[in-house]
Order: sequence, then structure tokens, then C-alpha cells
Amino acid sequence: MRYHDSIVRSLLRLYPAAWRREYGPELADLLSHRPLGFGVVINVAWNAARQRVRDAEPAVRLGGVVMLIILTGVIWNIAAPGFGGRGVAAVIQDSSKTLPTIVVTALASDLYVLTLIACGCWTHLRRGASVQQCGIAAVRLGAIAGVPVMIVGVLMLVGIVDLRVVGPGESATGGLGLTFTYYTTRAHTPSVLAVLTAPLFRLPESWIWGMVGGQIGRAIRRRRHEAYAPN
Repeated sequence: MRYHDSIVRSLLRLYPAAWRREYGPELADLLSHRPLGFGVVINVAWNAARQRVRDAEPAVRLGGVVMLIILTGVIWNIAAPGFGGRGVAAVIQDSSKTLPTIVVTALASDLYVLTLIACGCWTHLRRGASVQQCGIAAVRLGAIAGVPVMIVGVLMLVGIVDLRVVGPGESATGGLGLTFTYYTTRAHTPSVLAVLTAPLFRLPESWIWGMVGGQIGRAIRRRRHEAYAPN
């Protein structure tokens, strides 16, 4: 019985705190009076994951999507760098600035800027956050999105992953062990520290675009208020 109760408590902790306060006792009572088979545990855990996603802040949701896109590129780069060209595998690229010397490709796109603006706008509309808080939310988005590249940088730093530089016309195939391929249009070999910190250099810009989104959200909220205000 004690083992059964500990499983029930563990399953309840998978749900968001607000959900537990409202529905936790009811679910605990339901689970305590039935066998906890594999199917029941999976079903409860799956619904907990859905509630977590539904309860998550915009920064976490959007950051998770961008992170998965970058993670796909990282895995593709390491597992099959010569397959399908350089498109998906070109996770990082040369920078036109002297600092940083490289940028994360996905974080340098116009679509990413629109995502940051959307994050700031959504954050304000969802909970009436200040413009500064909307900027902070966009920074959280950027930090989450850059995790795969920072992990690669750490693995390079400790010697688990090697860095290989491939210039124009050179083949990306070959190599032994875990190798991350850096595609460059010029004779440029980035440092491991540059790879590790590349996502971090985008965070100040994320804060600015998040505040822009917050201003847009504020304007939308004001228009809604004016539209529904009595004449």
C-alpha cells in the first residue's frame, strides 16, 4: 500500500502546481482505488505532459520549438554531415561582425526575430506583463533555443566531440568518432569558446525584440479595451 501511494504522489507531481491544487485530490482519490498498471501510468503521465505544455509560458513553448529545430540540425551534422547538402547541417555560420566570429544560423534569421516579437506580444496578452518582462521572456526563449549548440561547445571543450572545418568544394564525409562539421566560406576556424558562447551573444538582441513585441501586445490590448468600452 505504501508503494502504491508513493507512485500516486510521484504521478501527481508531474502535473503543474495550479492543476494539482484544483484537481489533485480528485485524481489522487481515483488512482488510490484502482490498480496502477502500465497503461494507467502511461496515460496519467501523458496527460501530465499535455498539461505542462498547456500551462507553459510562451517563452518555453516557442523556445522549445526553436530548440528542436536546432537540435535536429546538430544531430544531422554529427550523424550524416555529407547527406543532403549543407542546409540543415549548417547549424553555425560565419558572422559578418568581428564579435562574435560565428552565429547560430537559426538565431540569425528573420523568422527568429518574428518569433521573439511574437513571444513578447503573447507574454503581454497572456498575463499583462510589462514591456521589460516581455523582453526577459524573449531572453528565456533565446537561452532555451541555444541549449543544443552550447552542449556541443561543452562536449568540444572536454574532448568528446571534435571540430572539423569544411570550406567551399570540400567534402564533409569521413572522420572518426563524434565530429561536428563547421561549414565556412572563408578560411576561418572558430574556437571552441566561440561555439559555446555563440547563442549567448544573441540574448541582448532577444531582449530588445521581446520588448518590441510587448509594445505591440500593449497596443493590441488597448485597442481591445477601447473596442469593448461603453460609449
